[in-house]
Amino acid sequence: MVLLNACVKDDRATGAQSAGNGPSYVRIAEAQVYNQFFAPFTTINPITVFTVRRDAASAAVLQGSNTVVLTDITTAYLASHTTVYSAMPSTLYTVASQAGVSYSSGVLTLAYGPGDFAKSIVFNIDGSKVDLSKQYAVAYTITNTGGLTRKAGLDTILATVAIKNAYDGVYSYAGSLARFNADGSADVVSTLGGTIVGGVTISLATTSGTTDAYSPGLYWSDGVTGVGGITGIQLAVDPATYKVTTTASGNAYVANIAGQDNYYDPASKTFHLNFGWYTAAPPASSRQAHLTLTYKSSR
Repeated sequence: MVLLNACVKDDRATGAQSAGNGPSYVRIAEAQVYNQFFAPFTTINPITVFTVRRDAASAAVLQGSNTVVLTDITTAYLASHTTVYSAMPSTLYTVASQAGVSYSSGVLTLAYGPGDFAKSIVFNIDGSKVDLSKQYAVAYTITNTGGLTRKAGLDTILATVAIKNAYDGVYSYAGSLARFNADGSADVVSTLGGTIVGGVTISLATTSGTTDAYSPGLYWSDGVTGVGGITGIQLAVDPATYKVTTTASGNAYVANIAGQDNYYDPASKTFHLNFGWYTAAPPASSRQAHLTLTYKSSR
């Protein structure tokens, strides 16, 4: 597992602040929605979920003390937002013990002493209890600034953690698309098929230990009615044979093309896919995709 942690410099300080005359802020360092993905692990690993910074306007403030309180608002946040996240269960993690950080019943208390400018919130996560189909989330908001000034828009965070399967990542893809009329004849409208434009990438996102969601969907434009294609594509890999089964939540008629191979090559991290779908119950017009997905980078 590789864990990356970075500090973001805030260049919005005013001249008064630089002279020690402005407010001293407290803020959450990461983005308001902060997603982290990790390679599979079965041990208990420490993961920095987010960091709370004290931006002191002067040396005197930095040498002083402040107590900042954050409250868990995960249930309310997920109930009021449409997300794909699941609340992180308490059985999955414990809050790591460290100087100046205490936790009790959903409340984090951060005690900043002389020289302290940041407190990292670290969860010890038990990888053996992780469901790979879920992206776990916690949401916290600053409820007591301890005499500091709240930084607008940086006082609440939704932090998520997910474990990636072996196929998760960003892929470049090549291949061709074709359309067929209901009688099986080829659709001759050239803009509705042909070779895929080079340089395009897609993402495969873990949905279980052996399945991934293909995002975005597979599209083309006909120049008249706009974009057509298929969404909700799912690739399921048999870990014993590396054969791939293609389905889609957006169309019940998506399936592997009979007699054509669909497989994953672990040596080159490449998917070889041949699948098709009908626009309605057969007989109806149909589509075919012949694709090669090659791993490019982590997601």
